Formats: sequence, C-alpha cells, structure tokens
Amino acid sequence: MSSGIDFVSSAGSSDFEPKLETRQLIGKIFAIACLLSTLVGLVILAALIVDVVQDGAPRLNSSLLTQYPSRKAIESGYKAALWGSVWMLTYVLVLAVPIGVGSAIYLEEYAPKNWLTGFIELNIYNLAGVPSIVYGILGLGLFVRGLYSGRAVLVTGILTIALLILPPIIVVAREAIRAVPQSIRQASYGVGATKWQTIRHHVLPVATPGILTGVIISTSRGVGETAPLVVLGAGTVLFDPKAAPINFGALFSGRFSELFKDTVWSSDNFFSVLPYQIYEWVGDPKADFQTLASAGIIVLMLLVLGMNAIAIFLRSRSS
Repeated sequence: MSSGIDFVSSAGSSDFEPKLETRQLIGKIFAIACLLSTLVGLVILAALIVDVVQDGAPRLNSSLLTQYPSRKAIESGYKAALWGSVWMLTYVLVLAVPIGVGSAIYLEEYAPKNWLTGFIELNIYNLAGVPSIVYGILGLGLFVRGLYSGRAVLVTGILTIALLILPPIIVVAREAIRAVPQSIRQASYGVGATKWQTIRHHVLPVATPGILTGVIISTSRGVGETAPLVVLGAGTVLFDPKAAPINFGALFSGRFSELFKDTVWSSDNFFSVLPYQIYEWVGDPKADFQTLASAGIIVLMLLVLGMNAIAIFLRSRSS
C-alpha cells in the first residue's frame, strides 16, 4: 500500500500552536492601541468643541443671525454671510447635482469600456482628492480674472465651489448606481423596457438614497470651505448678495438690456460666506470679535453636523 498523509494525527499539531498565547497577546495589544487612538481623537475633539462653545456661547442669540457686520462687535452678526452661504449653496446644488448625476449615469450605463473612459474615470477619482486651495487658484484664473476682470463676485464663488464638489458627487453617484443589482436591469429588459426606461424607473429610484447621501456629504464639505474663497478674494460685506437669476422688473417692463442687471451675474455682486466671515473675525485682535467668531463656528458646525445627520439617516433607510 502507498503511504499517505495521516490527517487525523496531523490535525492536532500546528506550527503556530506554541505561539498561540503570544499571538493572542499581540491581538489584545493591537485592540487596546486602536481603542486608545480613538479615545485620544475623541478627547481632543471634545476639548476643542468645549473651548469653542465656552467662548461663543455668550453671543448665541437671535441677533447673531439677523445683524450685519459692523465695526462694533456688539452690533455685528452673520446675516450677510449667512445669506451669501444660502444662495451660494442653492446655486451650487442646482449646477453641480444634474451635471454630477448625469455624468455618473453616462459613465456607468452608457460609456464604452475603453482606454478613454478609463482615463476619464482615473482623473475624476484624482480630482476628488485634490486640495480645495487648488480649486481656488483655478477659480481665480478662470472665473475671477477671466470672466469678471478681477472681481470676486458671487457667481465666481458658485462656479468654484461647484467644481470642488463635482468629482465627489460623480464618484459617489457611480458607486450607488453600480450597487443596483443587475437582476433589476435584466427583469426590466425582460418585459420590453428600453435602457432609459430601465434607468429612470428602476435604477435611479434604488440608487437615489446613496446619491443623496453623496450629494449632502459633498455639499457639507463645500459649505465649510474657506481656502478657495480666500484665494478668490471674497470679502466681508455689509449687505445681502443679489440672488435673482434675472431682473424680473426689467423683464416685465420690457427693458431687456437690463435683464441681468442687479442679479447673481452682476459684476458688482460682492459676497461673503460663513467660513470667510469667521476667518476674518478670528484674526481680529479684539476679544469681542474673537467671541463672535467662536459663535459663528458653532453655527457652522451645527449646519455641517445637521447635513451629515441627514446623510446618515438616508443611508440607514436605504440599507
């Protein structure tokens, strides 16, 4: 008879058995190290939050959001910056979401799988990780100096932030569309639906929660960005930015030459946003303005946390 391996006798021995206790000890040490790292991060974050809340709590009142900036800290507020953020965010979403989701649909459902598509996908992933200040430099050269002759108006901030959040939206939207089971597509094709009908009635409804999550997270990043707006030259303003897409008064009165006067596209439509206003007051030597900056940080932090909470809720519902 040919000799073979005795699996019964060899099953009880192992080259790792003498080191089992050592390996278990290393595993416990690693788990403790991970726990300590998490605790250190949480403690530092909690300390920063407590410090900001203690500094800014005295100014957390209704006047904080209803007063314009002033030379006197007691009379200053974030009204102009808040409305600047609201209008910029609104137009950024109107601009970036259709382009981002449309690009994701094309790349995932229609684009041929060749070297050009691969090259585009690679660059989109790379652009999603580019530092925001690079987008600020791009916006400065392309929009501020190219379109508005050196004026940092609201539309230049909208276009720059839209470029900033566009790659992450495309990436997340593609992942959400790719996660839709192929069986759903095949069942739709099986009953005679076209590709567009399948995408519209079956793929997009299933992928919508994931897409919305990506849009909200990307937008929360755009809301909190300061570097690109500093590069653009956004400033502290004492008035609300003009937000209408067209001048309706000129439209209804027949003054079509003034259709875009005093609108979001105007070359005198200067603006400020919450992160930039905070940046300005943090650097002020007066303690009252620094307290005002801390209050603004709390408002911005609550806004970003609220947007992320909505994203988590949508993701939990979809799963």
